Amino acid sequence: MVRRWSFLLSFVPDFSRFDEICDACGMLLKRPEVANWVAATFPIIAIDEAQELKPCMLRVAKALSASTRLIVAADEFQCLDEQLDTGPFSEWFATGNVQRLTLVRRTGRQGLLDAGVALRNSEGPKSGSGLSIRYEFPAQVKFTVGHALRNATGSRAILVAPGSTPWANEIIGQLASGIRSKRQSIPPLPIAWDTGPSNEISKVVDALCSTAEQISSSEVLRRIGQLADTPAWMPAVINNIEMARRAHGKNIWSQSELFAVCSKRANLHRAYGYSSNYGIRVMTIQAAKNRQFRDVVVLWGPGIPGSADHLRRLLYNAISRAEHNCTVIVRTQLLLGQPPFI
Repeated sequence: MVRRWSFLLSFVPDFSRFDEICDACGMLLKRPEVANWVAATFPIIAIDEAQELKPCMLRVAKALSASTRLIVAADEFQCLDEQLDTGPFSEWFATGNVQRLTLVRRTGRQGLLDAGVALRNSEGPKSGSGLSIRYEFPAQVKFTVGHALRNATGSRAILVAPGSTPWANEIIGQLASGIRSKRQSIPPLPIAWDTGPSNEISKVVDALCSTAEQISSSEVLRRIGQLADTPAWMPAVINNIEMARRAHGKNIWSQSELFAVCSKRANLHRAYGYSSNYGIRVMTIQAAKNRQFRDVVVLWGPGIPGSADHLRRLLYNAISRAEHNCTVIVRTQLLLGQPPFI
């Protein structure tokens, strides 16, 4: 939109700065011709996780609401940015036709559901069906984590609280090599930090098209066929290219256009539970947002910054990633007597 209508702006935005682009969008959408142009293509727009809209993005949302049908999903309790003032968003959100969604679909395990309710009510979560909150002696932690994940079926993940990465890396290294004691042993587990698709996307796009190059649809498809290692999301990219040619007569592609198509398809592929990382995935609690796993282990160490309310939100986001079982392990026993566990 900014590229199309930039001649209406009094400044040239830096396209590498997302906030600056959002500011430009907000200004442009105040003009009826721009708002109507957007509405003609996107009459209905959905915004998810809207509680985390920064001021520049909120300005865009407000402007869009005047010319499109805007469907906004938000849960203020799941905002993990403690520095963000959610007041302006909440005031604007309240002016709409608000419908509260109360049907829980992510899990049927009562312990997980009860923990979510408790944290929202500023209460400490309790162990129950599907949820275990515990302290383990240092020598036992790796075995507890290993048994919880080794015996699980389906998708598995370790979620790491802020500041707990060194502790997590120690456990990951031990589990990846296999662990043994006099009474128990666990063979090496397929475990590694989850990597996003950005590196994979860049490699693919670089192989398809150079920065200054513009190539035809047929040439793009030919080069895709020559890739040595084709990502699992590539069929969706091929479908997009063929659809653009048939439906819109698009036959020429630039590197930026190919990057946009590949990024969209790779991220959608990942969002629906697929990943180039097999086995047990390790990630921060923030990185796990909007992800779902059957079994989850949360590593919660001391010194996590933030208020008691922020810590409850953080733990809520970790526990709510689990569909069947969640094991929360605190590094020191004292943590069980502090928020968010009380």
